[in-house]
Amino acid sequence: MPKFVKNTLITSLARVIQLALGVGASIIVARSLGPEGKGIYSLVFLFEGVLVNFLDFGIGSATVFNIGKKKYSPREALGANIFLSTAISLASIIIGSLIIIFLGSHIFPGIPSKYLFLGLVLAPFYFYLNYIVSIMLGLQKIKLYNLLQSAVPLFFFLLLLLLLLLRRIDVVQAVFAQIAAYALAVVVAFVVAKKNSGGISFPSGTAIYKSAISYGIKNYIGNIITFFQYRANVFLINIFLNPLAVGFYSVAAGLVEQMWIVSEAAGAMLFPRVAGESDKKNLDSFTPRVCRNVMFITLIACIFLFFIGPYLIGFFYSSSFSDSIAPFKILLAGIVAMSGWRILSSDFYGRGLPMINTYISAASVAVSIALNIVLIPQLGIIGAAWATSISYIASFLMILLVYRKISGNRIRDVLFMNGSDIVYYKRMMSNFKNMVFTDKKNELEK
Repeated sequence: MPKFVKNTLITSLARVIQLALGVGASIIVARSLGPEGKGIYSLVFLFEGVLVNFLDFGIGSATVFNIGKKKYSPREALGANIFLSTAISLASIIIGSLIIIFLGSHIFPGIPSKYLFLGLVLAPFYFYLNYIVSIMLGLQKIKLYNLLQSAVPLFFFLLLLLLLLLRRIDVVQAVFAQIAAYALAVVVAFVVAKKNSGGISFPSGTAIYKSAISYGIKNYIGNIITFFQYRANVFLINIFLNPLAVGFYSVAAGLVEQMWIVSEAAGAMLFPRVAGESDKKNLDSFTPRVCRNVMFITLIACIFLFFIGPYLIGFFYSSSFSDSIAPFKILLAGIVAMSGWRILSSDFYGRGLPMINTYISAASVAVSIALNIVLIPQLGIIGAAWATSISYIASFLMILLVYRKISGNRIRDVLFMNGSDIVYYKRMMSNFKNMVFTDKKNELEK
């Protein structure tokens, strides 16, 4: 089995586990807090998400790129990332506090400031975890990378179960559980990263920091824009409607976004693969194969969910979240398009062309905000879902056209399965059958 496929399958399996833990935690939170409480909870972490995206500076992506290109040793990268995490964490606390004090009531109407301050506590742990885990991806220690990525959802789910056994969960307790989960994950990640990096070294010069920021800042701008592409509608739903509507929409969006499991896994593996690839011919033939297969798998999963999703929402979240069903169905179309976007954007990141993603994301955000402003007052969260799906499809069409120009590949090779894919799947199934039956035969002989 090719290394890329093996790593993608490992990462996909890890994402499935994370999905199960995440959905389990989401069900506990939603049932404990109700639609309005779930809306407040989502807005608290939306604030934290905005803050960390504005202050992230793309250091994690720069770390993967620099280690892949062997510009710096892992131990130097780890030391630099610890230093940068500390500096950025201090800045996040100061800036976040000022935003809450002076702008909190305007940006998040109806949300008490105490909840926003709680969300602020999470930011430093996010920076430490993200920057440390990126070392493992840069080293292509895929199993360790996925284990560390699974730490937060695992710890969070276990802490929620503990709280559920002790007493009823409220918003404050749910937020504290998330903070504790990140704190525990940071400790584990640091121990693992230090061991696999051969120790830790704090560089005395500024070259490594300049290199990280120089590459990272290009990703940083794109990450900010992409974040708003995903979450601008939540801001607008709260402004035009209320936290209750946010609660309904957050359940729909949270579920459909789990369909990015395969594209997230493949994109994470594609980035370092492209960064380390010196043969352009291999590169230009590999990415289309990944993209069309990821989109095909995502499409099948979304069709399946279109029919069973409403029953899942009613069963797991209760009938009080029935208003989440319509936006859930609408968002599925956009999810398929964005799975393709994730693959092609990872290709551009690996080529050292992150600004292409930034420009396309900026155009998509403009489309999304304009549509949300028009559709939310008229259609509520259904309008927000349509605005999101349309902007996702627009993003994919734009990046597809740019990719075609840069790579020279035909659009149909990026979008549609071909005979070589079918042959490959048959070969994989045959190898799997042979492996299973050989193992059984060996067991019987013993």
